[in-house]
Amino acid sequence: MMRSGILAGMALAAAMPAWAQESGNQEAPPPAIVVTGNPLSETAKRLQACLDRHCPPLEDIQASLAHAENQFLEGDYRAARATLAAARRRNDQYAKQYPVALSDLERAHGRLTSMDGHPEWGRFLQIGALETLKNGFDSGDARILIQRLMTGDEYLQTGRVDAAIDVYRKVERQARKAGHWRVVGTAMLRPAALYAGLGARDRGYRSLARREIARLERTPEPELAGFRVAAQVLRARLAGATGDQEEMEKTIAALAGNGFTAPVLVYDEPPFRDMPTTGVINRDLDSNPEWIDLRYRIDSSGRVRDVDELRRSPDISGDWPSQVLKSIARRRYVPLAPSAKPEGLVRIERFTLVFDAEGHTGSAMRARSATGRLVSLDLTPDPPPPPSARGS
Repeated sequence: MMRSGILAGMALAAAMPAWAQESGNQEAPPPAIVVTGNPLSETAKRLQACLDRHCPPLEDIQASLAHAENQFLEGDYRAARATLAAARRRNDQYAKQYPVALSDLERAHGRLTSMDGHPEWGRFLQIGALETLKNGFDSGDARILIQRLMTGDEYLQTGRVDAAIDVYRKVERQARKAGHWRVVGTAMLRPAALYAGLGARDRGYRSLARREIARLERTPEPELAGFRVAAQVLRARLAGATGDQEEMEKTIAALAGNGFTAPVLVYDEPPFRDMPTTGVINRDLDSNPEWIDLRYRIDSSGRVRDVDELRRSPDISGDWPSQVLKSIARRRYVPLAPSAKPEGLVRIERFTLVFDAEGHTGSAMRARSATGRLVSLDLTPDPPPPPSARGS
């Protein structure tokens, strides 16, 4: 079973935001990593059994992704990376036969590598996934364009905003030429979301955010209707970030009539003014990131209730988890449609404090930074399929 969420989005929203998928061709669903629901020992056993019988490449990739995700969920980011790296080495030779499967594998490897504190290596792996798709499909294929957007996302992990924007603009032009309207909308949404996020901390980005939001709102194409709604979400998000509560509430009220049944975040207060520092010099390069898993409920009005910590990594620096928990409680989501669950939606989210590996002047040695960067990922299990889909 495939799941969209765990590794699909790092710095920005997922490639195809849920509220922007109401129209347009099904050109390129966002790639996902596999979720099996099986314990770690079981996925390890299945992967080893697959390798022992020299299973076909697609089975190998599926089993490797399933086991790597379990390792990730257990907090062993390095082991998960090693599992995916080994699968890539075994299956690189099949890239022309199975470009989608191999690019999924490379993409997952890149995401985990970036989350493990090696963002530049992660970007190179995303470029590898792009090359795999380019070698398997025509240059205008939507899957290639979506992967280009993801390579642009990786620039943001090292603060290269202008480089990311250049990628987004290029993809938008290519998608317009090819008639891939959902990719056009996604490429336009990226800069708007990026500048809105930056504007929460730096007022210098707010005019850029408003310009990009307005640009998306003015699009006339019917295929971009869902993305125009996404622009309204960003407008409310920017209003909340700048302290304009009246404007935020007004926009939230207008969005409530769009029939949302999935959570759409409007306001997310940054948990820190400055990112946490550990005070640890030359932190072990082989150490795993710090992380916590939180569970919370979004009620029908879009407010967060019942925030609980489920578990955390063995080592935690300082009190950053408590600050994250407080910020989650202050989130605002678009109110849910009456058809949604009246008790609200329960979500599970992982927050990882990543300490990037970095070099030191005059030395070839690399060590972890003492300052972290926070990454959040949705771990909410997919709902079970309806009875008709299960064949009952």
